Amino acid sequence: MDRWKIDLFTLRGFSILMEERNVSRAAFKLGLKQPTMSRMLAKLRAYFDDPLLVWSGGHMVPTPRAILLESEIHQVLATMERLSSSPQEFDPKTSGLTIRLAATGYTENVFLARVMSEVAVRAPGVQLEIRPPDRLHDTSALEKGEVDFLVGWNVTPAPVLRSRVLFTDELVCIARAGHPALEDGNLSYERYVALPHVQFDTPSKTTTELLLHERLAQRGDRPFVQFRVQNLLTVAEIVANSDLIATVSKRFVISYLQQYQLSIAELPVRLPVMQNRAWWHERMHREPYSHWFRSLLAEIGKTM
Repeated sequence: MDRWKIDLFTLRGFSILMEERNVSRAAFKLGLKQPTMSRMLAKLRAYFDDPLLVWSGGHMVPTPRAILLESEIHQVLATMERLSSSPQEFDPKTSGLTIRLAATGYTENVFLARVMSEVAVRAPGVQLEIRPPDRLHDTSALEKGEVDFLVGWNVTPAPVLRSRVLFTDELVCIARAGHPALEDGNLSYERYVALPHVQFDTPSKTTTELLLHERLAQRGDRPFVQFRVQNLLTVAEIVANSDLIATVSKRFVISYLQQYQLSIAELPVRLPVMQNRAWWHERMHREPYSHWFRSLLAEIGKTM
């Protein structure tokens, strides 16, 4: 007999037969008719190549093989019951879970810092680890469980990812206070393209860079990016002390760059609103801790 051709209900029948030592009572307990229960016992005997239960003095007794099988089958049934049951509830107050995020420095500063402050209060044992996003590998990392969430602006999501909007933002241009290109408070397209830029960079291109360069390329232009740096505060430091300009989010400028003498101008290039989202893989959608963290992200997002 094919060793894989046995189903859980039949194994459950074996367990009940071992408890009752009677085909009629086992059938009643399983909600079956006696002939059906008898056929199930015959199937078990053929599968295990053993009588399993035999008549002795007017009642059925298990064979030595059946006694050995009983505890093993009990473990199989218990394991399957555990695997098929609903996942345990997530208790943030007692959990020591580590949640891994992929996010840029912008998202970390503007949004995730607030999230971490709340996690410290509501889930004192939960750890958050944030790593830079990698456009080429983020979906794979979510699929493999290397990260739990991608948080930020992503206009080319994979279809296997779920998401929810957390907050919106817009891109602006910054230059040093008194920059001659912004004397009237505006920045022309020609000046924007001609001036040297400093750009915040990641291991793969940011959404801002992709969209901006795409829009400029449609008009046959390409910005001169003189410096690429890994820290947004470095961007502000360079802009405040040179004639370079930069394209950054308005929230970041308002929240973190007040200490720098900067001018803010509307971008002379039309770009979509920055929809900052949380992204997660479909396989994690029903996980209790994932649901808890998504709810927390949404709650903090509403305060932005």
